[in-house]
Parts: sequence; structure tokens; C-alpha cells
Amino acid sequence: MPGSPISTDDVLLFCNRTIEGMLRAVDRLDDTTANTAPLESANTPAQLVVHSLAACDWWVRGIICGDHVERDRDGEFEAVASVDELRHRCEAMQQRLTQLAPRVARATTVHGEPTTQIPLGQPWTVGAALVHAYEELAQHLGHLEVSIDHLLADEAG
Repeated sequence: MPGSPISTDDVLLFCNRTIEGMLRAVDRLDDTTANTAPLESANTPAQLVVHSLAACDWWVRGIICGDHVERDRDGEFEAVASVDELRHRCEAMQQRLTQLAPRVARATTVHGEPTTQIPLGQPWTVGAALVHAYEELAQHLGHLEVSIDHLLADEAG
């Protein structure tokens, strides 16, 4: 759409805002609640944070910047972490995004052809991969907030 470009800085700004939301959400928890599932087959808040940050890292650092990223997706859904560890992971991801911003801005093609559970329907571009990295953070922030609300409501009785 002419006249309405979106920049990598714009998307990274919203990634960082979403991670700030995760930090606020995590600050509502203690270590036990962070590792408690709100429902029997649901993910814990810790697992949601670990998974969404790992997904963002993989898309930005791996697919856009071309770095080798070790990722254990299944392990993300088994993660156990203290509130301090979750805060550290969030802050580290924010720092990594800041450091990667110049490389992301210069990227012109994706590295590899990523497959997802929901196919894109067209070849991946740097822009699509960057928006998807944000999408992972945003959808899981909402999931995290609802899970925490449910857990804290149960605690309140």
C-alpha cells in the first residue's frame, strides 16, 4: 500500500512492548504459580513465556538473520522456571532484539524455508517472518494473561 510502509523498527518496537507485557504478567506470579497449569492439559505460564521467546528468537535470529539457533520446541512445553529466570529471559530477548535490529533492517531474504503448523500460502519474506515473530509473542501474551487470571482467581477462592 503506497504511503504506509512498515519498518523493521516498528515491528521490533511492538515486539519489545509485548515482552514488557510478559514482564508485567510474570510479576504477578510467585515461583509455584509460574509453574502451575491453569487447566489439566494446559501450559504453565513459565512454558508460555519460554516457548514464545524461543519462537521469536528462532524467527528473528535464525530465519531472518541466518544464525544457527538451537531450539528444543518440545522441551519448551516442559520448561520449569522461577519468576527471576523468566524475567531474565524476557530482558535478554529485549537486548537481543536491540542488538539484532541493524541486521534485521538489512536482511533481504529469509534463511531456509520455514514450515509452520499453519502454512503461509506463499514464500516467506523477511517482513512476513518478522511479523510472525511478533505474532508469536502477541498471541502467547494474551494466552499468558488469561492463564494467570485463571490461576490467581483459583487462589483467591
